[in-house]
Amino acid sequence: MSNLVTFRLGGSRFAVPAELVSEIVEPGPVAHRLPGVEGARVGLARLHDRWIPVVELANAIEDAPRLDPDAPDAVLLVLGRDRGRLGLRVQDPGEVVATGAKRVQDGRSGDLLELDGELVHYVDPAALVACRAELLAGRGGPMEENRAAAEPLRVLTFQLGDEEFGIDVLKVFEVVPVPEVRSLPKAPEFVEGVAEVRDSIVPVIDMRKRFGLPERGKADPARLMIVAMGESRAGLVVDVVPGVIPLPEEAVTPPPDFFRGLAGRYLEGLAKQGDRLIIMLNIGEILSSKEKIALEKMMKSKAKAAAASDAAARAKRKKRAASRTRKKRGG
Repeated sequence: MSNLVTFRLGGSRFAVPAELVSEIVEPGPVAHRLPGVEGARVGLARLHDRWIPVVELANAIEDAPRLDPDAPDAVLLVLGRDRGRLGLRVQDPGEVVATGAKRVQDGRSGDLLELDGELVHYVDPAALVACRAELLAGRGGPMEENRAAAEPLRVLTFQLGDEEFGIDVLKVFEVVPVPEVRSLPKAPEFVEGVAEVRDSIVPVIDMRKRFGLPERGKADPARLMIVAMGESRAGLVVDVVPGVIPLPEEAVTPPPDFFRGLAGRYLEGLAKQGDRLIIMLNIGEILSSKEKIALEKMMKSKAKAAAASDAAARAKRKKRAASRTRKKRGG
């Protein structure tokens, strides 16, 4: 067996082949969890002007403990090199240990080794490679290296929980307090309903629910952003809207290509401003094509029902007025 680097997670000790470890970063960078990503906590870390995926060992090894995201003693164990890098958040990384570990159990990743009188869980590199392959979904690398070629942006930022997001301010019409929202039958869970904003009826989308984040408390702040979504408008319920900031071209990098599903569709890029990580969103892709079509049908049905209700009310008022007129004439 090759030389090993050991580390701890919770009360357990683990080991990986030393040749797999490229560096250990102290203190570990904050791993930002991106909404819409399948599976357990998956985030990003900025290292040497590049983004790398950060995962938990529990993603690769069954029954491995999960590290508290706020653990003060966490560090980032960086495995692989160049485009193949992968970060693991761990605790108490040890020095390189020479061969001499005695295998207690044979088999796959998670095998027990006896090392200096202590039982250590061996992490098979194949399990990590498989974990990374699942993240990359067969694509070429953790991130495109080319810088975004767009002109400097003016970005409206907003917050959902601890994460900060941004969209091109030109796609935002206004930000208002959340008005009264009327339900929309058969709408997806993340569509709160419809609301009237300046004589227009817009669908109201709760961005926390759209991204699978914890629901907002009743006392928590909320604002409604009216945005352009294709040729239509929509209202997005968010927590806080700090305001508009300028972002130079070099501050924005293309989205990581290892994210699949929702994240791969709506991520427009990642921006750094000082210590802030701003997740740039492609608002036009918040809804899938099928969701847009279904929502348009619901809106039309709602409008048709409202029109029919208004027509019935007008007919009723007209009938009452005619009845009063007849009574007056008869009197």
